[in-house]
Amino acid sequence: MRRTLVISIVGLLTAALACAQESLTLEDALRLALQNNGLARAALADADAADARLNAARANLYPSIDISSSTTRTRIEGGGVNTETTQRQNGFGLEWLLLDNGQRELRIRQSSRSAEATRQNTRETLRRVLFQTARAYYEALRRKELLQVADTAVRRAETLLEVARAQAEVGAAPQKDVLQAEADLANARVQQIQARNALRLAETDLKRLIGWDALQPLPALDAPDAAPAPDPSISLEQLWQRARLQRPDLRNAELSLQISRLGLDSARLNSLIRLQISARGFREYEPNSRTQGSISVIASYPLFDGGLTRANLREAQASLQSAQFRLQQAERDAYAEVESALLSVRESAERLEASRLAVAAARRNFDAAQESLREGVGTIVEVLTAQLALITAETNLVQATYDAAVADLQLRLAVGDKLPVEP
Repeated sequence: MRRTLVISIVGLLTAALACAQESLTLEDALRLALQNNGLARAALADADAADARLNAARANLYPSIDISSSTTRTRIEGGGVNTETTQRQNGFGLEWLLLDNGQRELRIRQSSRSAEATRQNTRETLRRVLFQTARAYYEALRRKELLQVADTAVRRAETLLEVARAQAEVGAAPQKDVLQAEADLANARVQQIQARNALRLAETDLKRLIGWDALQPLPALDAPDAAPAPDPSISLEQLWQRARLQRPDLRNAELSLQISRLGLDSARLNSLIRLQISARGFREYEPNSRTQGSISVIASYPLFDGGLTRANLREAQASLQSAQFRLQQAERDAYAEVESALLSVRESAERLEASRLAVAAARRNFDAAQESLREGVGTIVEVLTAQLALITAETNLVQATYDAAVADLQLRLAVGDKLPVEP
């Protein structure tokens, strides 16, 4: 409950600051997601409900004490005589289940593990929301930079078209170069339209995740720091061992297995002789002072219940097997996620470095083609070809930059490492 309150306060402050400021950082967006995202809020409420159920189960260990007070007023009329009487009764009552074959303890242990499983599920949900929000934030930045690349490509294409027309008018270039430049400009504008629409879609998705007003524009997004270079010395096995200890979904599967084992123990107890010992007491203060107490001992055995006990036992055994299989599959899935995330981090780092080199080479090539055109030894087609190579290289660099950032987050999610602003 305290964690929910803290997140709510922090989220309200973040929302107020975000609306007032001119930019929205990644951390601000993540805090808004924790505050406003419906899945995150529901997960926190589920954790509070699980804690309440655990407290309710523990309450069965203690006696219940109540106070009672009653007043009865009676009026009798007959034979010219009216009789009124008032009777009051005040007292304390106590009831305590002393022994029940260990069923209460089993239920408490089940509730304890269920509460812990719910907390782990809440943590998993929050982590998924944070990851989705960060990915959407990066996607909006990616689309913004790709739109900038498309805008630059349109301006370059317009400039080249003017040059081609000027050269064609004086006979320095053939008319086909003008047609080629016009086609490239048209294609560049198509790419610009697509990039602009992709940016709108990315911003809409980010608004959805952080609970931003759909009619209000987002503030400027801050470009993130470069993703850290992957540690070449770390192995897949090391990451897997960390994941087994840290991942909330694996812990949740283990707790589900423990809950199923306790359910089987409870079903077996119900098939044996049942013994209950309970104490009751009542202390009356008015109209007379008296004390009444009793101890009940009840032993029972299910001679015939239509097969209910055996059916419950078979159900508990099947549930245990199901939990075992689910844990095995969860471990396989988690291992595959860790391996995939590690490969993605390494691949994106290599691709990012190669993209930087490609952009540098493409810019040199484009500058050289422009210089040749100015000196009269180059052609428009050569410049257009160099421009296309530069646009491709710039696009690849933007893609690789944000793929590396997302891959780093994906690895942290797969291993179970803490995500930014994770409570």
